[in-house]
Amino acid sequence: MKHLIKYIFLVVCGLCFLGTISAQKRHKLTQKTSKKSSSKKSLKVAKKNTVKISKNNNNSSNYNSAIQVPPPIKTDSVPEKVVTILSDFKPQLKNLAKINFNNATVQNDTSSLHIEYNVPSQNLSFHYKPISLVPRSYKSDSLIHNNNGSVKVGFGNYLQRDIDVNYNFKDYYENTHSINIYNNAYNGLHHLQTLNEIGINYLNSININDHNRLISKLYYKQSERNRYGLVPDATLFPIANYKQNYYLTGASIAWLNDKSEFGNVQYKPILNYEHFEGFTGATNNWVEFKNNIYIKYKSDINFNLNVDYSYNQLKSKSNTGNNNSFIFMTPAIQMNKFNSFIDLGVSPTFENGKFNLYPLISFKRKLADSNYIIMAGWNTEIINNQYTTLVSTNPWISVPSTIEMTTHDKKFIEVQVNAGKRLDYGINLSLNNYKNLPLFNRLPNVNAIINGVLYNALFEKEASTIELEASLRYQFSDKLLLVNKFKYIQFNSLLDNAKPWGILPMELDSKINWLPTNKWNVSGGIKFWTGATLSNEKKLPVDMKNAYVLNAMVQYKLTSNWSTWVKGENLLDRPYERWLDYPSLGVQLLGGIVYSFRK
Repeated sequence: MKHLIKYIFLVVCGLCFLGTISAQKRHKLTQKTSKKSSSKKSLKVAKKNTVKISKNNNNSSNYNSAIQVPPPIKTDSVPEKVVTILSDFKPQLKNLAKINFNNATVQNDTSSLHIEYNVPSQNLSFHYKPISLVPRSYKSDSLIHNNNGSVKVGFGNYLQRDIDVNYNFKDYYENTHSINIYNNAYNGLHHLQTLNEIGINYLNSININDHNRLISKLYYKQSERNRYGLVPDATLFPIANYKQNYYLTGASIAWLNDKSEFGNVQYKPILNYEHFEGFTGATNNWVEFKNNIYIKYKSDINFNLNVDYSYNQLKSKSNTGNNNSFIFMTPAIQMNKFNSFIDLGVSPTFENGKFNLYPLISFKRKLADSNYIIMAGWNTEIINNQYTTLVSTNPWISVPSTIEMTTHDKKFIEVQVNAGKRLDYGINLSLNNYKNLPLFNRLPNVNAIINGVLYNALFEKEASTIELEASLRYQFSDKLLLVNKFKYIQFNSLLDNAKPWGILPMELDSKINWLPTNKWNVSGGIKFWTGATLSNEKKLPVDMKNAYVLNAMVQYKLTSNWSTWVKGENLLDRPYERWLDYPSLGVQLLGGIVYSFRK
């Protein structure tokens, strides 16, 4: 009987407990529904609301909350809005210390934490005020930005004109582009002494990714001149007899790898092509491929594998000419040992199908407690001569019947001195052996009155020289820069020719650039060389006179966009002859303006 009464008492208590929970749930649901429907109205009407939230946690995650919104009290003063949060628990960090490999018991914190939050009245309600819509025109993103350029125009005596236009810009993908157009022309005292050069160059840099980019170049040059050597000024022959024009078209593309995907391998392949049309319609096609491969093995040991392929084709209307090609490789090992840089390798070469093996040795060391750097080496260079390069050296040559490749074997020792932040100088002494070295001499049995003086390209089979080169560079802050170069060459032996025809024994080139103020820029230079040996019209060797050429240029900045300039060439007024019977112009004075812009 006692047990029955206990069971009945437990059942009644359980029903009461369940009823209380059910009533609380219905009360919560009713409160949420009423709260959602009247939340906006209560926020705007109430001037003073006190919200009390009571949370009870009896070792469970359920929260009991009650929200009471008393009716508004009509008063003149507006007290601060206060939100009070009551809680019978607070977050805590558990003590992870172990006693006998068991977690220590958690220390319960039964104290209540009282926090008050002062809510500004202006944050209880927000009013949205839309702005008025104003129609605007659509502006598309430009494909060109960061563009800049310049236009240079100048005129002078001898009816000279100098026009140079440059334009640089970046496209939408941050690729850079550069365009240059130029025109140089003059008329000398002789009616055949004229020159008119027109050219255009285009250069771009295309970013493939963060570490690879392509650099390409396209160029075209047209040069029109006449052979006036020993031609009387009153000649009645047609000008077509003396034409010495040429046209050059070229393209180049290079792949620059700043940091290879492999990390320790870098490569820089370059492809070049040129088409040249010279005197009497003779053509020259030249193709070159270079690939410099750098492999980093250790911090002090690297490997290089440079490959160079060159093909040159000369063809004239009389079906004369020839083809030359070579493959030149330079596998080498570079070492930073004994406080020195050492480069050891060989150069296997196939020249027109013939195999040759050349040494490659280089040594560089900085002397301890000094500014001296000692360098020495022994290397060989293969030069695939072109009609283009021969004309750039001597513009008065006839069409060569054949063109040979030049082999340059060089043994040298060099000293570089860094005398401080401002002064650097050095000297290089070398012993050289040449095979098929290009020389230039007068073409015999040519009537100069009818055709003008013509020169011929000769290739000396074997020649040995001693060459001395020196350089000096001085810079005073950013205002003054002085650069000097000196070269002396002495021929010890020649196999075929009696003289080194057309080679200058000594050359000195000095340049200066001075910025006295932010608006003035003064530059100039002097060139001196000893005359080469050439044959005169009687086929006798003649040592030409030494030459001094003084040039200067002054530029003044008028505004941020405009500047003016004056340039003088051969200011000493000493007519000279680089090539026999082709006198130069006297004093040449030019002046003009430059317009520069940047956007």
